[in-house]
Amino acid sequence: MTTAGQVFFSAMAAYAFSRLRWPGRNKVFAIFLATMMVPPIFTALPNFLMIKNLGLLNTFAGLALPFMFMTPFAIFFLRQFFLSMSREVEEAAMLDGAKHLRIFFQIVIPNAAAPLATLALLTFIGQWNEYFWPLLVGQDESVRVLTVGLGVFKSQSPQGRRTGVGSWPPPSWQRCPS
Repeated sequence: MTTAGQVFFSAMAAYAFSRLRWPGRNKVFAIFLATMMVPPIFTALPNFLMIKNLGLLNTFAGLALPFMFMTPFAIFFLRQFFLSMSREVEEAAMLDGAKHLRIFFQIVIPNAAAPLATLALLTFIGQWNEYFWPLLVGQDESVRVLTVGLGVFKSQSPQGRRTGVGSWPPPSWQRCPS
């Protein structure tokens, strides 16, 4: 859900930033890119309060919404690809009477299959590795994602023997023949 939403909305925003002409476009894009420098932990509290006020705590929508919209890296990535695409095909479609939406869905999206697949893969991996936000928003077991569930399982399971980085001596030394 998050991957499809992020790819779709990022592609639309990137198309608007790369092809549509409107006043202040470059300034808005520069401000938008500046948000990439803000660490995600700083936006966690405002996002949490927004999700709480919308009544989306302990829902899958609350887990996904902050990552679906306004993702600066995804928009930057797709915008750079759209800027490198030739405009002649789009101009030919406009001469045939196509509007921006038709050009976007029938010309730009099919030609951008590789970057869209790359972005989908990067988004999926990023969401798979996300731990803090699902732990914060999905406190109920019914919306617990796998990464949080594994962390809870590990913390609740008994540790039979010493394992991990801090175990000394190494297990191979512990079984020395006598």
